[in-house]
Formats: sequence, C-alpha cells, structure tokens
Amino acid sequence: MLGDAPDYVILVVEDLDRALAFYTEVLGLALGHRAGAYAQLATGATRIGLYERDAMGALLGRPLAAPDPDRAGFELGFLVPDCDAAYADLVARGATPAVEPTDRPWGQRTAYVRDPDGHLVELAQALSPRPTSPASASA
Repeated sequence: MLGDAPDYVILVVEDLDRALAFYTEVLGLALGHRAGAYAQLATGATRIGLYERDAMGALLGRPLAAPDPDRAGFELGFLVPDCDAAYADLVARGATPAVEPTDRPWGQRTAYVRDPDGHLVELAQALSPRPTSPASASA
C-alpha cells in the first residue's frame, strides 16, 4: 500500500543548473543532493526533485515535449507569513511574476510566480479568521 503522504515530487526541467539556481538562490531551498541530471532539495517530509527533461525521456524510453505554460498541470505551494513581502522579494530576486497578491474568498492571500521552466509557485498567507455566520460576527 501507499503511505499516508508522497515521499517526493519531481519537476521535469530543461536545464538542471538553471532550475537549481532558481530553487536554491531565489526561493532559498537547500540542496539535499545531486547526481548527474537529477537533484533533490531538502524540503522535509515531501522532498522536491528536479530531473532534466532529456534524462527523464531516456528513462521513459521516449522524448518528452515541454509543457505549455498556459496549461499548468500543478503548482508548488508554500505557506508564508507575509504574501506581499514574499512576492516582492522573489520577483526582486529574479522570479517571473504570474499573479500579484490577492485576497481569496477561502481566507488566504495568494500570489504566484513562475520558475524558469514555467512551473507555478504559489505563495499563500492565512488571513485573520473570518466570521462564518452573522451570529459569530457580533460575538
């Protein structure tokens, strides 16, 4: 059976050096280890791996086309204490802006940047708890 959580997530990237520079220098994540066309970031219980597209294609036995950046299939999400500050800092450090910080109806303030391969990175800040009913609003 599967465990209760994934052990790792692998992002397929064009250029491992470029991706590592983004994830370690711009996002500030620690490199766990690197071997050839693969690198793994030390991100706790669920690690993030980076694998070059050509190497992944060779492993699968067929070439892999780069995904269309306008058809995102997933995002990496990070909880942050201050969405606006985190977004401004990442953009200043070279992240490509995607969506500026915005309050969401589910009680978070979120923003998005893109990595060098176009993968979405979400920054999410919990907003102050909101009343869930008129009665609790007057309490």
